[in-house]
Amino acid sequence: MKLKELLLGATVAIATLGTLTTAPVKAQTAPDTSEPTVLETIDDITHSESGDYYDNRTLQRQFVHLLGVGVPGRNGFPELEIERDAESLNAAYHELLFLQGQNTATIRVPDLANPYNTSLLLLPASQGSSQVVGTELNFAPLPRR
Repeated sequence: MKLKELLLGATVAIATLGTLTTAPVKAQTAPDTSEPTVLETIDDITHSESGDYYDNRTLQRQFVHLLGVGVPGRNGFPELEIERDAESLNAAYHELLFLQGQNTATIRVPDLANPYNTSLLLLPASQGSSQVVGTELNFAPLPRR
């Protein structure tokens, strides 16, 4: 009897292992990296004019920063480059807010029930004159002995 149960258990185990290994395997698909994300775009906008630290340390960039050499109407002074980056970032921010607010329908939901529909000022005074020792601070002076 025990041999029969052991053979039955081994057969079931081999059958389940056989079905598990024959299942088709699907590879994960790589995320689409052809388009930059919003954060990458914002990062590119903030460094488009002024560049990053490593670009600004070159001799050519330091010369441009000191003398303001640049295209007419677009001087190379660092303050003006940062100002142009800030204007671009502000325009991108407003565009993102517009897309967020106008891209989908407005969702309107009822207000949740508020359990706090009264005020402490409206509650009756519950033990105004009686003080329970240890439940509140009492700054009254102690009587003299």
